[in-house]
This record gives sequence, structure tokens and C-alpha cells, in this order.
Amino acid sequence: MKFIKLLTALIYFVSIGQVYAADVEISGNQATREDLQDSSTLTISGTLDGDLNNIVRGYTAPGGDGNEIDNATVVVESGGLVQGLSNAIMGRETDSLTVTNSGTIEATSSKAIQLMDAQNATITNKSGGTIFADTNAIVQQSAGTEDAENTTITNAGTIYSVNDRAIYFYDGATSATITNQKGGIIYNTASDATVQIDTSSTLSNSGTIDNRDGPSNIGIAVVGNNNTITLKDGGILIGTIDAGSTTGNTLKFQHGVGQGYYYETAGSFTLQDLDGNQVVKGSAGSVGQGGSETLDETLSYKSLNIRQFLNRYKVSKNRIANEAWGETYTSLSNRNGNASNLALGYNITNFGVNFVSPMKNSDFILAFETGFQNFDKDHKIYFQNISSGLYYPQNKRLYNLDTFIIGGVTLKHGQRTILTNTTSSGKLDIDSYYQTFELHSGLVKSNKLVPDFGLAGSFSFTPTYNESKYYSWRSKKVGNVSIFVSDRYESINYKTKKFNLGWTLDFRGLVGNKSQHYSINGTSAKYKQSSSLTREISLIGNLGFEKKFKNNGIFTIGVDAKNTTQGTKSISGNLEYKIEF
Repeated sequence: MKFIKLLTALIYFVSIGQVYAADVEISGNQATREDLQDSSTLTISGTLDGDLNNIVRGYTAPGGDGNEIDNATVVVESGGLVQGLSNAIMGRETDSLTVTNSGTIEATSSKAIQLMDAQNATITNKSGGTIFADTNAIVQQSAGTEDAENTTITNAGTIYSVNDRAIYFYDGATSATITNQKGGIIYNTASDATVQIDTSSTLSNSGTIDNRDGPSNIGIAVVGNNNTITLKDGGILIGTIDAGSTTGNTLKFQHGVGQGYYYETAGSFTLQDLDGNQVVKGSAGSVGQGGSETLDETLSYKSLNIRQFLNRYKVSKNRIANEAWGETYTSLSNRNGNASNLALGYNITNFGVNFVSPMKNSDFILAFETGFQNFDKDHKIYFQNISSGLYYPQNKRLYNLDTFIIGGVTLKHGQRTILTNTTSSGKLDIDSYYQTFELHSGLVKSNKLVPDFGLAGSFSFTPTYNESKYYSWRSKKVGNVSIFVSDRYESINYKTKKFNLGWTLDFRGLVGNKSQHYSINGTSAKYKQSSSLTREISLIGNLGFEKKFKNNGIFTIGVDAKNTTQGTKSISGNLEYKIEF
């Protein structure tokens, strides 16, 4: 019995000694080769630098069982360096090799990390880490008696190759997972593909994959079947995506709702946008529909603004008749995006001037407005509008209703930045110049004991136009019908001063076609607006102060606040002055 206990203790202490003997740390300078062992950890915080091939070696000899090293770990800490001639880390035929790099792994010739016939390798290049070689930085192939499969590469640092490829999987390397995280950079400076994957593999890019020899070269090459490539977030890709004659490959996009992009591809891919944006074949492209989708919404807000300023004018007209009236205003609007119906978030800032000049049976209206609409995902539209029309207070031809009709034109300059693999920056600025023609009309029944109510209609027409690159838009007609109620209350009323409160409740709906026909690089497509975006209820609250001067006019300052069922909130201020011209 004592012998058995002694033997057990001896085996335990021997095994402990073997575990500790297998772990190595290099904190100084070493120029000789380091051989990995099963279930061992090699930590390099100093320098392992010799003019040698396989300076970190993870195999003893080719040939399968008995010669491979399993479950070995290499950790290169920040400031640490592994430098060799070729195959700086040789992981041939290893199983479950783990390499975690926060420093530098360099091959002055070829292959910083060689994974020939390796299985289940995990390579993590952390932020600040660099892996590079003169030729092919990370390589895997199936060249012997064992499979090359299930390699995982996660990069938040830099992986590059001067010649050939930065990541090169070929010759039956299967089931790889490559994730280039935000801030991660993978590049080469050669005409070869920057990254090449083989079969049943997954590549996801949120960082930068850059063929620095030029965007006409290949950024991502696919040489096997059944792969998935996902381009995500604000990730940059420079160079074409080439699948050759392979089959079963899927190209996915997840840049966010409304982000425009255009990628040159070769070969066959199934295209999918994970955010729900329309993606158009003929290579692969998408465009934010904000400029088209919000036409009916901004048209209704224009109609509301007209009715609001005519109401202010009417109140002022009752105070001093037969005098010209004018106001300036500015407003800020914000709409939250909604991924479920592809509504893009935006901000609108505008400034305008309205004039009304009384005539015999009607009042002449002249209005100017300028501003910009800034969408999520790098799209902005600058606009300038001029409108004119007539206001008929208590129109005798229409049962003494207050009526108006106003027409105008809006000149627009669109600017958008898209993601693309066709430029050396991975982005492209695109301009457009076009017009929208508008017509607004309405009638209001004024009441004393109950709120006023009315009906308004608006129509706009945007002719066909082209953006400076890739995108073309067919003409679009938009119409709105609104039913509204409003009221106004005077809270303080002196001879020369007034404070007033008011509100408007507006119900509007789109009439006509909800579709927009467009094309991307000559390939036609059709966007159909969600029905939830074509109906809207708006509630507006008003607060105003009016000061009357002795004989020559009235000065008014007011603030309006608006909230809608489309998630749009706005606040506007106006200054009015009525004076005899």
C-alpha cells in the first residue's frame, strides 16, 4: 500500500514538472529556434530574432500521427518581436494551435504564420499588433495527408504582405473564419488578391481590406464553393470581389439602413442586405431612399407651414387692415430612423421669408425658403424654394371660406458619400442637381365657438435626374390630402399687447403612386414606400406675443412646436412685422 501511494505521488510530481518545463518565456533577446511542445505556452515579451526559417516551430517532421504538436499556444506581448526568414511561426500539421499577438510577427521572406495541413488554429491579432511578411503573411493549404480546416483569424491590428497576399487560403483549406474588426487593417501592395479564401469559409469585414496596388486589382478572392462574405458597418474594401467560376457563394451587407454602396464583383454571388435595404445586382449596389421617401412628408410640412403663416397673417389683418405684411422664420426638425420600415433619420434646418400684399379681392403671397436636410448615413440635400400665390379671405365664391393656392419650385443639390471598392479610399462623393415643382391649396372654415377646420391638398413633381455616379432616378409624382382642425386663444389682451396660444391637429395621407423607379449602374430597380410612412398625424402648439405701435404697424414674435406620428419633432420661431408700404 505504501508503495502504491509513493508511486502515485511520484507520477504527480513528475507530471507537474513536465507542465512547467513545457512553458517558456522569452523576455530578453534570443536568436535560436524555439520548438513548441504539446499543451505548452510560449510567451515572448522580448525579441526572438534569428536569420532562420521556422524560428518558432510547431512540428518535428511531416507525416501525421506522432509528429504533430497539439494544443500549443504562442503569446507575443506588446513590444515583443518574433522575426524569422520564412515561416516565422511554423504551425504545420498542428491541431488547436493558438497564436495571440499584441507585438510583431515578421517573416523577412515568406509566411509569417504557416498553417499547412493544420486544424482548429486560432490566430488573434490584437489592436497594435502587426503580422507581416514580404510574401504571403498568413498561409494555409492542404498539401499532405491531413486536412487543413477550421482556422479562425480575428484581426484588430495590422496584417500585411509586400508581395502576393496578406491572407492566403488555398488548395483545399476549408471552413475558415476570418473576422476583420473595426480598426483592423489587412493590406498588400501587389496585384494579387489581398485576402483569398477557399471553401465553406466565412469572411467578415468591419475594418479595412486594402489592395494598395490599386482598386482595379482584387481585394477579396474566392477560389472554392459555398463561402459567405459579409461587409459590415463602416468597413472599407478596396479592390474587386472575385469569385471566379465558383458556386454557392453569398455576399452580405450590413452597413446600416440607408447607407449607399457600390461594389464591383466578378463571378456569381447571392446578394443579401441584412438591414433590409434593396441591393441591386449588376455587381452589387444600394442607395438610401431618403430623398424620395420623404417627398410626401416634407410636402405636407410645407403645406402646414403655409397654413400656419396664413393664420398668423389673418389675425394680424384683423388688427390693421390693408397693409403689407411680412415675416421671417427659422425651424429645426428631427426625425428618428426606423429600421422596420426603412425610414431614415434626418435633421432639417431652414430659414424663410414670407410676404403678403393686399389686393382688391385677394392677397398676393410671395415666399422664399432655404435650408438643408441632413440624413443619416452621409447624405445631405441643400434646397432653395421660391413660391407665390393668392389668398382669398372669406371667398364669396366658396361659401365665405378662407382659401389659398400657392405654387413654387425647389432647387436641390444632393451630396452623398457611398462605400465602394472602386476608389483608393474606399469611399466616393456623389453630387446631384435637380428640381421639385410644388402646388398647394386649401380651404378653411373659421368659427367663433368651435375650432376652425379645413381641407388641404398638395402635389409635387420631381423630373428624372442622374447623380454624378452610378445612381439615376425616374420622375416621381407625389400628392397629399390633409384634414385639419385648429384653434387660437388670447390669454392676455391689452390695447397694444397680446399673448396668445394656439394648436393645430393635422391628419394627412399620401394619394397616388408609392413607388420610385431608379437604377444603379444601369440596372433598374423599384422601391415601394412602406404604407406606414404614407400616413401621418401632426400636432402643433403655438405661443405668440404681439406688440402694436401707434399708427404704423404690428410686431409679433412666435414659437411653434410640432410632434408627429412619424417620429418627427420640430421647433420654429418667427418674427412678423406689418407696416404700410
